[in-house]
Amino acid sequence: MTIYVQLILTALIWGGTFIAGRLVSESVHPFSAGFMRFAIASLCLLIMAYQSKEHFPKLRLHQLWLIILLGLSGVFAYNVCFFLGLKTISAGRAALIVALNPVAIAIASAFIFQDKLSSLKLLGIATSLVGAAIVIGKGNPFNLLVGGVQQGDLFILGCVISWVTYTLIGKQVLGTLSPLITTTYAFI
Repeated sequence: MTIYVQLILTALIWGGTFIAGRLVSESVHPFSAGFMRFAIASLCLLIMAYQSKEHFPKLRLHQLWLIILLGLSGVFAYNVCFFLGLKTISAGRAALIVALNPVAIAIASAFIFQDKLSSLKLLGIATSLVGAAIVIGKGNPFNLLVGGVQQGDLFILGCVISWVTYTLIGKQVLGTLSPLITTTYAFI
């Protein structure tokens, strides 16, 4: 499969997640939707891990706590916020807010891990934040100051916070476990 086909499939699946999530959120409770989503994903990951012949090491106590935090942040909190947010805002709006993930991760990594932010990265962060303020403020970023943020927007911002948490904790775990095993453990 060429890289172009992979990119197209990724874009379709990623974009379709918000549309499917919006439809599901109209008829299924957020906790149920999140559970079903990750029960299926966990099964698929277990099959992939088995086929790849990766072994599931016994976790040390420190690793276990990190895996639990991964599951609580990147799986549980993210999905509850995702489905609650999609109950009240459009899929497109939610996708634009979640697109803040790279910006939030870069800023958090700079504070927590002292990652360097070049001038170009800072310009990109500023551009992204202004763009998000315009989108969330419905064309006027000053609407954010006068109650222009909906409850669904806040839930979707919760997705961003939970994903940043998942990513930063994941940096710690990936030093000792493979990405497939880490993700499988966290999903379970």
